[in-house]
Amino acid sequence: MGEETITCKVEALANNLSVSQEFQRYISERYPLTSQLIQENKIPEFDNLYVDFNGIIHNCSHPNDEDAHFRLSEAQIFTSIFTYVDHLFSKIKPKKLFFMAVDGVAPRAKMNQQRSRRFRTAKEAKEVREKAERKGEKLPEEKAFDSNCITPGTEFMARLSEQLRYFVNKKISEDANWRDVMVVLSGHDVPGEGEHKIMEYIRLSRAQPDYDPNVRHCLYGLDADLIMLGLLSHDPHFCLLREEVKFGPASKSKSNKGVESINFYLLHLTLMREYLDLEFHEIEPVLPFEYSLERVIDDFILLAVFVGNDFLPNLPDLHIHENGLEKLFDVYKKVLPSLDGYINESGVINTKRLQVVLDEMAEWEREIFEKEYADLNWFKGKQAKHVKEMEMGRKRSKLVLTESQRKIFDEVKAFVLERRKLSATEQASRPPLRMPNTFSARDRQFINRLADDLHLSVTWDEYDEEDQNLVTFRFPGELEEPLPEEGKSLEEGEGGTEEEWEDEDDEEANAAVDRVLNKYEKAKLMEDDKEGDFDARYEMSIKEKMDEWKRTYYKLEISYDDPKDMGDLVYRYVEGLQWVMYYYYSGVASWSWFYNYHYAPRISDLKGVDKMSFHFDLGKPFKPFEQLMGVMPEASKELIPLAYRDLMYDPNSPILDFYPTEFEQDLNGKKQDWEAIVKIPFIDEKRLLKAMSSREHQLTEEERMRNSFGTSTKFTYNPGEPTVYPSSLPGFFPTLYRCHCKMEPFDLPTLDGLHLVQGLCDGVQLGAEALAGFPSLQTLPHTATLGYHGVNVHGSESRNKSMIVHIVNQHENRKVEDIAQEMIGRRIFVGWPFLQEGLVSAISDSLFTYEKLSVVPGKPAKVVSNPHTPQGLGLWKMKAEKVEHYYSKRCGVITGTVDILLHVRPLKGLKRVDNGAFVKDYEGPEKEVEQAVQMAVSEVFSEDPRFIEREPPPLSEEFPEGSKVFFLGEHAYGVAAQVSATTDDALSVVLVFFPSDRMECERFKGVVVNRLQNKYFPSFKVAEMLGISSKALSKVTSSFMVVGSDGNKNNLGLSLKFEAKGLKVIEYSRKDGRYWEFSEKAIELIREYQAKYPEVFQVLDRSGDAMVKASDVFSDAPNPDAKAKEVKTWLNTKGVRDFEPVSLFCDQLGKATVKEIEALADSITASKSTAAIKKAIVKGIPRQAVLKPSHAVYRLQNQHFALGDRVIMVQDSGSVPLSFKGVVVGMNAKSMDVVWDAPFMSGGTLGDRCSQYRGSTVEFWSCLNLSNPQFIVSTNPKAPVQQQQPKTPFKPRFGPHPTVRPAPGQLPAAGFRPAPAAANGANQNGVGHNGPVHIMVNSQPWRGGGPPKWPTSCCCLLTFHPTDGVANGHAKTPSQTIPNQNSNHVDLAPRGRGRARGFQPRGGFHAQAPVARGGIITPARGRGFVPGIDRGRGGPPRGFRGRGRGQAHAAPAPSA
Repeated sequence: MGEETITCKVEALANNLSVSQEFQRYISERYPLTSQLIQENKIPEFDNLYVDFNGIIHNCSHPNDEDAHFRLSEAQIFTSIFTYVDHLFSKIKPKKLFFMAVDGVAPRAKMNQQRSRRFRTAKEAKEVREKAERKGEKLPEEKAFDSNCITPGTEFMARLSEQLRYFVNKKISEDANWRDVMVVLSGHDVPGEGEHKIMEYIRLSRAQPDYDPNVRHCLYGLDADLIMLGLLSHDPHFCLLREEVKFGPASKSKSNKGVESINFYLLHLTLMREYLDLEFHEIEPVLPFEYSLERVIDDFILLAVFVGNDFLPNLPDLHIHENGLEKLFDVYKKVLPSLDGYINESGVINTKRLQVVLDEMAEWEREIFEKEYADLNWFKGKQAKHVKEMEMGRKRSKLVLTESQRKIFDEVKAFVLERRKLSATEQASRPPLRMPNTFSARDRQFINRLADDLHLSVTWDEYDEEDQNLVTFRFPGELEEPLPEEGKSLEEGEGGTEEEWEDEDDEEANAAVDRVLNKYEKAKLMEDDKEGDFDARYEMSIKEKMDEWKRTYYKLEISYDDPKDMGDLVYRYVEGLQWVMYYYYSGVASWSWFYNYHYAPRISDLKGVDKMSFHFDLGKPFKPFEQLMGVMPEASKELIPLAYRDLMYDPNSPILDFYPTEFEQDLNGKKQDWEAIVKIPFIDEKRLLKAMSSREHQLTEEERMRNSFGTSTKFTYNPGEPTVYPSSLPGFFPTLYRCHCKMEPFDLPTLDGLHLVQGLCDGVQLGAEALAGFPSLQTLPHTATLGYHGVNVHGSESRNKSMIVHIVNQHENRKVEDIAQEMIGRRIFVGWPFLQEGLVSAISDSLFTYEKLSVVPGKPAKVVSNPHTPQGLGLWKMKAEKVEHYYSKRCGVITGTVDILLHVRPLKGLKRVDNGAFVKDYEGPEKEVEQAVQMAVSEVFSEDPRFIEREPPPLSEEFPEGSKVFFLGEHAYGVAAQVSATTDDALSVVLVFFPSDRMECERFKGVVVNRLQNKYFPSFKVAEMLGISSKALSKVTSSFMVVGSDGNKNNLGLSLKFEAKGLKVIEYSRKDGRYWEFSEKAIELIREYQAKYPEVFQVLDRSGDAMVKASDVFSDAPNPDAKAKEVKTWLNTKGVRDFEPVSLFCDQLGKATVKEIEALADSITASKSTAAIKKAIVKGIPRQAVLKPSHAVYRLQNQHFALGDRVIMVQDSGSVPLSFKGVVVGMNAKSMDVVWDAPFMSGGTLGDRCSQYRGSTVEFWSCLNLSNPQFIVSTNPKAPVQQQQPKTPFKPRFGPHPTVRPAPGQLPAAGFRPAPAAANGANQNGVGHNGPVHIMVNSQPWRGGGPPKWPTSCCCLLTFHPTDGVANGHAKTPSQTIPNQNSNHVDLAPRGRGRARGFQPRGGFHAQAPVARGGIITPARGRGFVPGIDRGRGGPPRGFRGRGRGQAHAAPAPSA
C-alpha cells in the first residue's frame, strides 16, 4: 500500500503548492546552482532535521482528490505517513535532533487563508462527487476522506498524535540511527504553525551562550516561506529538503512511484546567500553607509512579502511569473544608495525608507497602467479641439511650432550653421549637439522630423556622467570610419587634400539646407491654451483615468473617494507588513491581528507610510474548537463537536452568516483558479466566542481534552530495562514488549536575560571555509554577471535573467606535463560547487593522454604521454564540449575553453579491512569521470568526518558486550548472534537459531526453478512458428487500436511489449539486444487468439500505424463495434488486463510465483515453536567472523544475488526491521525487490505483486545472502588473514544492453498498477477480505520479548535471552582461503592498452562491462574500439592481454 499513496504525493504537490512552485522556479532559474539532486555519497552531514509535518499529512492522506472513487483507510494513511517520515530520516540521518512540528492553532492572520482554503476544498470535493454522479458512476459506500480534518482539535489529529508517538517509540527502540538523536514532536495541541515553531526553537537556541554557530540545519518542506525563514535565521549551514516537482508537460505524467524512487533536492541557502551577494554587491561603491550582506538579506525578505504570502495579498501587478521580484530588485538597487540605511532593521521596518521605495514602485505602476489600461482613443477624444486647431494651422501655413519646439529649432539651427563652415576633419574633432531628453512625446516626434529634413543623425540612447538620458545630433557619417579608396591605404587616403573628400555638389546641398531652415524660421508659433500645455493636460487625463481604474478596483470593498476608507486600508496593509516582520523575526506580535480586507491597496496609494507607527496587543490564541468554528465550512460540520454543530446551519444561529454555502471566487486579474480570492465574510471574534460560550458545558470529557493545549514531547533512547508500550492500533500494530524509548515534556530554550542574536553568530565559517558538504562559489576564483543566458533548469530554456558565473582558469598557460606531474595520483575535488573527493588517474588534452608509469622497475613513476587514435581525437573534443555545455546551460557557469581534462575516480566511501581499520575506497576505472582542470579544487578547508580513515579500535570498543551481530562461520552462516565476551584479539558470541533454517533456502529455490524453465524464442522465430509475418507479430504483441463507429477505441493488442516506454511483461516477453523474445506462455496465448479471432490477424499486415476501423476488421460481422468489444472482453478473461509491465532493465518473479513464496514462508513460520530453538556459544573467534550491522555497508560490497535467494536483513537502520528474513523476487540495476516473511510497518506491495506490507526494495549490501554464502570466515583466530568480499563487482544486467537506456528517473520496475480494493471494502484498520493484517508481530530476535506464549503467527525470527540455559560448545569450521583485496593501496595501473599502428594509444572513454559466460568474462577482441559499446581505456590487467582498446579482461568469476 505504501507506494500507492506515495505515488500520488508528488503529483498532489503541484496542486497544493503552486505559489511555492513559481517562487522555486524563479529562484532556480535566476540562481541556477542553488538546487542539488540528492545522490549517493553526495548528501552533507546534518546535525538537525526539521519537518514541517502538515505537508506530509496532506499528501499521504488524500493524494488523488480528482478521483471520486479514491479511498484510503486510516491505517493506510498512518502507515503511509510513517513510511515517508522514515524515508526522510534515512535520507538525511541527522546526528543530534529530529524535530517534527505539526500545525497547532494559528494566529488569526493565518486563519483567513485557512478558512478560504477549506471553503474552496469543500466546494471542489462536492463538484467532483456531483460530476461522477451525473455520469452514473456508483461511488463507494464509505465516505471519502475530508482533508479539512487536518486541523487542530479534530478526532483525526488526536488519533494521528497517538500513532506518531507509537511510531517514534518503535523507531528509537529498533532503529540504530534513531538512538543517538533527540526526537521532538510538537503536535497539533501546541499553538503555532509548524514552521514557526521550528524557527522559534532555532531563534532561541541561537541566543544560548553554548550555541554552535556552525550547526548544520536541514528543513523539509516546499513552502516559499521556508526559504525566507531559513535565510533570516542567518545560519549559513542551512538546507531545504524538497521533492522534485516537475514543470510543463512532465508535471502531468501519471507514473506510479514508490517512495524509494522519488527524487529529492537540497536547496542550499549557503549558495543562495552568495548569489544574493552577487546580485546586490554592485551597489556597494555608491552606498553612503557600510554594505552588509546580512542586512541586504533582511531587506530581500521584506521585499518578497510584496509578491504575496500567507498573511497578506500580493500588491496588484506584482506577480512572480511576471518578474515581479526582478522589478523589486531593480527598484531596491536604484533607491538604496539614496537612503541613509537599510529598510528592515532585524524585523523592525523603517517606514521613512520604505516610503521612498514605494514611491519608486508607484512610478512603475503608472507605466503598467499606461501600457495595459490607458485608452489612447479616449485621450485623443479629450484633446480633439486642440489637435484640430494645430492641424488647421499646418494646412494654412504648412508648419506650426510650439514654444518648446522653437527653442529646439534655434539650437539645431545654430549647430548646423556653425558646423558647415568647417572641413570634414574639423567637424570630426568637434563634439556633437547634445540636449537632455526631457521632451514630451510630441516634441520627440518634432525632433525626428526636423532631423530628417536636415539630414542629421539623431540618437536617443546616450547618457552623461550623471546618468541623464541625452538626445544627440550629429552630421551624417561622423560615427563611421572613413574607407580608403581602392588601391590606397588608409594613411594615403588621410594624407590627401580636403577637396578630395568634399562632395562636388556642396553648394547645392547648402542651398537645400537653407531652404529647410527658412521654412522652420517662418513657421507660425502656436500659443498654449488656457488649460496648460499638451503634456499637462495629458497628465491630467491620465490621472483621471487612473482614478476611474482604481474606483473599479476598490468598489468591491471600500469607496476610493472616501479618504477615511482609503486611509484605513493603507494603514492596515502597512501594519500587516510590520506584523509579518515581527512574526518572522521574533514570534507572534498579536494572536488576534488580521488583515480584514480581501484586496491589497494599489502601490501608488501607499502614501503617508513614513508617518505611521504601530502597536500590537499580544492577546492569546484561539482554543482548538474556536479555530475549527472559525475556519470550517458547513460541509465539514461532522468534524465539529456536536455541541456546536448546529451553529453552522440552524436558521436561528446568531453566526449563520459565517458559513455561506455559495460564495464568489474572484480571479482579480489572476490566471489560475487556485489564485482566486474566496469572497466569504471575515469572522467576528466577539460574536463567535459569545455564541460558543453558551454551549461549552455540553462538551464531553474527551472533547474537553481535545480543546485544551498540550506540550511538546521529547523522545530519547533508554538503554536500561525495557518497558512495554501498548499498540496504538490493536490488531494492526504490535505491542512493543521491549521498548527502550523514554518520553518527557520538551521545553523550548529560554532567554532569561539573553537577547536574540541579529545577523551572523560569532565564529561562523563562511565561503570556502564552510563545513564539508555545504557548497560555496568561493572555492574557485570567479566573476559574475546578470543577463539572459537561456539556462535550462526545468527541461526548457529560461526566458528570464540568470546570474552567470565566469570561472577564472588558474591553470591557463601552464604546461600539461607540469599539471600531470602535480596531479596524477593525488586526490582532487570535482563536481564544483558540490565538491566530491576523487583520485586523479590520468590527464588528457586534445592530442595526448598523460599517465604516470614506472618505466624502470624500482624507480619513481614518470609522466608518459600517449597520442589519441584518430577516433579518439573526435571523442575527446566531444567530451570537452559536453563538460563546457553542461556547466553553461544547466548551471549558468562559463568555464571557458576546456583544454585539459582530468580523469578522476570518485570516492565511494570507506571500506573496512580485516583488522578493523577503515580506509578510503575509490571507484574503479569503469566509473571514472572527466572534469575540466579549471573546475577542480585541489584542497578543501573542512574534511568530511564520514570519510576520514580510522585505525582499528579495540575489540571491546567495537563489539561491546551485548552487541547484536551476525555469525559468518560456515556451519551457522548468517545466524543472529550476541556478543558475550571479548579479549584483546578474539570474542565470544551466543547463537540462537532453528536447526531447520538450513533447509529453507532449497525449498524457496525450488519454487523459483519452475519459473526459470520458461523457454524464450526470438521474435522472428515466433513469427515463423505461428505462420504470421514479423510485422503482424509486432502489432499484436503491443497495442493494436481499433476505432468503433462511435469514436471509442478498443485496444485489441496483447500489450506484451512497450518499445517506447522500455517495458516488458513478466514471464511473457523480454528483449535481448535488438530483438524481442517471447516465452512459450506468450506463444500459446497468441496461437489461441489467432484461432479464436483470425479476422484480427488478417489485417495486421496493413501498412501504416494508423488506427483501423472496427468495420474494416470485422467486415462480416452484423455489429462490428460489438464484435470489437467481444474480443476485448475475451482478452480480459485471458488475464491480459492484469499483465505486469516492468522495466526492460530488471528481472522479476511473477505474481503467482511470489504468492507461492509467501505461502511457503507462512507455512514455515507456522510450523515453528519456541521449543525448537537452539542456542550455542562460540568462543575465541576473530573479529572478521562476525558482521556488525553498522559495518554492512563497508563489508558486503560486491555480494551477488539471484531470484529466489534467501536473505536476511543485516542493516539495523531503515524501514525493514533488523534480522527479518525474505526472498529475492526482483533484480534491478542497483537494488533488489524482497518479499519478507512477515508484514512490517513500512512495507509495500511491490506494485501489487505481493501482499500488503510485505515487500520492499533494498540495496544489495543491506542483506546477507543465505542461499549463496560469499563471506564465510574461519572461526580460528590464528588462521591467515582472509579476503572478506567477492572479487567481482555485482552488476546485474537485463534487457537490451547497451543499445537502449532507461529514461532519466525511470523506475527500475515501472508500470505497476494500484493494488485492487478489497472485495467488501476495507475497515479503518485496513482489513480486507483476507482477514486482518498484523504488522510485525514479534518479528525480531532482540526486540520481541513477547508474551509468555509464542504466537503461531510469528515469523521465523527469534527472541532470546543469552543467559537462559546456554549450551556449551566451540564451533569450528574448516578454513577457507580467499584472496585478499583489503588494502589501502589504490591501483592506478594503465588500463588495457593494446597495440595499434605502432603506438600504444589511450582513449579516455569507458567500455561497458563484458558479458559473462559460464563464469568467464568474454574478452573483447579486435583492432580499435569494440563495436556497439562506449570506448574506454579498459581495466587493470588480470593476466589477460587484449589486442584492442576495449576494457581489459577480468579473471574468471568465482563460482557460487
